[in-house]
Formats: sequence, C-alpha cells, structure tokens
Amino acid sequence: MTDVHPEGLAVAHTRVRARPRLGAPLWLWAIISAVCSLVAVAAFVQWDPLGGAGTVADTDTSAASGLTAGGATLLPLERASGPGGDLSGFAGDTVTAEGVPVQSVPAAGGFWLGTAADERVWVQVPTQPGEAPFVAATGDRVSFTGVMAAHTDAFAAQVLPGDAAASALLSRQRAHVEVARSDLEIVRS
Repeated sequence: MTDVHPEGLAVAHTRVRARPRLGAPLWLWAIISAVCSLVAVAAFVQWDPLGGAGTVADTDTSAASGLTAGGATLLPLERASGPGGDLSGFAGDTVTAEGVPVQSVPAAGGFWLGTAADERVWVQVPTQPGEAPFVAATGDRVSFTGVMAAHTDAFAAQVLPGDAAASALLSRQRAHVEVARSDLEIVRS
C-alpha cells in the first residue's frame, strides 16, 4: 500500500516489528542484587581498621563507647591501647566518661572503670586537705571529664599495694585517669 504525500511523492509504508522487551539483562539483576546485599551487610557491620575484619555493630550505647580519650574509644582496651595494654599514648588527653560502670573500688581515692576485670581503666580522684575521700561502689555509673596521666610502676604499687595482679595491670597500662572530685557525677546502682 502506498500513500501520496502532499508534495506529490509516493510514500510506501514499511512494517517495523517491535522487538519484544524482555526487561533488564540477567547480569544487571545480579549486580543490583549484589550491591543491595553489600548495603544491607554494611548497615550491620563496622569495619575494624586494626584487624581488617568486620565486627557486629553494637545496637545500643554500651558502657564501652562511653569512655573516650582524645576522641578515641578506650574500651575495649585491645583496640585502644598499645602493646600489653599501654595507655601512655593518651597521656595529656582529655578523658570523658558518660554513664560508664564502676568495675571495682579496691582503694580509697580511686576505682577501676570498665566492664570486666580485663577491660578496665584506673581512675584516681585526688582529695584536698580536709576533704572526705571520694566514695563509689561497684556497679555505680559515673560521668566525668578528666585527664589521662602517665605513671611509673611505683605509682601502681603505691595505689594498689595489696593486689599484685591489679598492680601489675596498672603498671602495664602506664597511664591512668585523673579526675577532680567536682568534675565527677555518680548514678548509684
């Protein structure tokens, strides 16, 4: 069949068959699926730059994330400290605690802060003459702003003379937190 064009030219109609549309190629669906899976996994896993592996993200604000020095999270210690638990690299840094549990109170004027015997940092609360010593109990939660102070082995032996294991841990850490009593807030358990 031919039509006549207004200018007098004959135009023949040709039939063009449309190719059936099958959707996106299978390889494209595979890539989209892989990307969506990676996004979903990334939402639940944090990259550990020290270990190169993923760790399941903590879904609540744990006590560990409430203790920082110089902007770095101190707990768990293995991620924050140097060899053997050495915290002296944070000496002079501001330390902030927000609702972190008191692990134990073995001596007047100080306490262990953290979640377990192997995940703790010593906090020293100096008292002024005539001031009553600071009193905290295991399980209390504390908030404060203090400073990380380097110390020697003699400090550890002086602060914890009756507990060889705790004194050894404090010696290995080579630093502790100094907090003025006025900068410390306690929530009793």
